[in-house]
Amino acid sequence: MKKKYILLAAGAIVAGLAAWGFIEGRKELALEQERERPVKVPSRVVVQDGGTAVLFDAATQKRADIAVAPLEETTRRGEVEALATVLPPQELIDLRGAYVAVKTQAEKAHATLQASRREYDRLKALHGDEQNVSAKVLDAAEATWRGDDAVARSADAAMDAAARNARQKWGNVLAFAIVGDAPLFRRLSEQRDVLLRVAAPSGTNMTKGPAATRVSANDGTFKNATLVSASSQADPRMQGAAFFYIAPADGLLPGTTLTAYLATGAEQTGALIPAGAVVWWQGKAWLYVQSAPGHFVRRELPAAIPVEQGWFAPGALKGTQLVVRGAQTLLSEELRSQIQVGEEGK
Repeated sequence: MKKKYILLAAGAIVAGLAAWGFIEGRKELALEQERERPVKVPSRVVVQDGGTAVLFDAATQKRADIAVAPLEETTRRGEVEALATVLPPQELIDLRGAYVAVKTQAEKAHATLQASRREYDRLKALHGDEQNVSAKVLDAAEATWRGDDAVARSADAAMDAAARNARQKWGNVLAFAIVGDAPLFRRLSEQRDVLLRVAAPSGTNMTKGPAATRVSANDGTFKNATLVSASSQADPRMQGAAFFYIAPADGLLPGTTLTAYLATGAEQTGALIPAGAVVWWQGKAWLYVQSAPGHFVRRELPAAIPVEQGWFAPGALKGTQLVVRGAQTLLSEELRSQIQVGEEGK
């Protein structure tokens, strides 16, 4: 009987230990789950009438290096995007070489003509002076002179044709530079400058190119180009008016196709948006404005023109408090809030 009580007591102890272990295990599991649960950060994003706003107090703005500045009004002419092709200089150099060759032949022919004419005049004078020279010799001299005259006129025609060919292909300004070995041609042939054919879009009412234009280089910078003349040939890809421009060769490789911005139309009123104020999301450009102290609202960048300092945005934007530094931080905070709300809804 005593042995039976001992066994019952031992069983009770084992059961108690098992229950205690189970309870302690559950507590440990609960603590582990609590430790692994993500820490919720209070959202700084609120929805208001003007859209979704990110709220940063003064201390947070200072830590995040948020800077705000009012936009100032400015004016700028409208622009159209045009196709700019950097032309290799070899064709110009070849034209110059061909012209020099025919010019040399013409000069040689005229020198020969002058010599044969002088000889003919000398023999003619001798023939008239008691016929000291026979008529046969005089006739031979005349034939030589007239043959040289024909060669000289042919050389002149070839030289004129070379110049005309240059004018038809490149226009009067460039043709004059090629024929005359002008500084414009030398800068192009020595590749200190490059020649660009800038073609406006079809339907653009532009009979005269602006005196200067901006070209967006492959490295993201803008190059200033100066008008040379109108082009006598259109670009088949654009079908609009085309113009020749010259620009410094640095960063512009022959054969590349770039975007040029041709000023056209009346001046527009707008504001200059610094490049650092623009953030990109979902393939669009955005900026943040301060709608109230500590309230920052994201706005899509209106139809803007890229400029060297950033963007020119047409419209009445004077006085708008723009976030000029730290816009990416605000966008990250806004997107983080959207992710957090989505997880809470699961």
